[in-house]
Amino acid sequence: MGHASLLSPPVLEQFLIQARLTKAVVSLRLQGTPSRLLGDLRIHAFRVGGSLELSGLHTRDLVPAAGTPVTLTILLGDEVVTLQSVLLPPDGTGETNPTLLRLSWPQEPARLHRRRDMRVAAPDQSPLKVKVSVGGRQLEALLVNLTETGVGLALEETLMVELHAMVDIDAELPDGSLLRCPAEVRHLTCIEGQPFPTRLGLVLRPGPATDLAPIHRFIQTRRTDRSHSFRQ
Repeated sequence: MGHASLLSPPVLEQFLIQARLTKAVVSLRLQGTPSRLLGDLRIHAFRVGGSLELSGLHTRDLVPAAGTPVTLTILLGDEVVTLQSVLLPPDGTGETNPTLLRLSWPQEPARLHRRRDMRVAAPDQSPLKVKVSVGGRQLEALLVNLTETGVGLALEETLMVELHAMVDIDAELPDGSLLRCPAEVRHLTCIEGQPFPTRLGLVLRPGPATDLAPIHRFIQTRRTDRSHSFRQ
């Protein structure tokens, strides 16, 4: 859930060509912050190993000084590519276009996410409190990630449970609806020094009578929020 793939330079180049041709949406944020710096940009041109040029900048936009580290996000259909860059000063050719923004070519590999796999209860969002029933015990947990098929939980207690064991999860979602569904244990990890050291990875196993509509509504809302945060 939420895994990212590293793009090789040739694959990144092909992605940028496609993003330029399709006028894919591009946004910038300061590295290490979730809030948008500039949005609704497009790939104007690029030189492999040299620089990237983005169009769509408005004269009223506040652009940080050259040398500022930024994160570039490109939305292309179901794919989201993020890469680390640095703002460059205008070129010295005398043909500077004030609506273009120049960035350095990324020194680190770009990362590819698929929007359908993006975590919808990620660290920059508030986790939900969940009850999980394991072997006759009902434990408190935090739901830290969720997709249509899987759940990631963080527990304060040390938990011993067999892989592929069945458990029940029970949570009240922000809209007041209830998430109740059986799930199969696929991963169990203990992380020392964390407030919630036990991490449990589950695959949802809904029965015929399980109402998945609340899950789908919650996921769609969170995914929309995440998409906006990537644009920001």
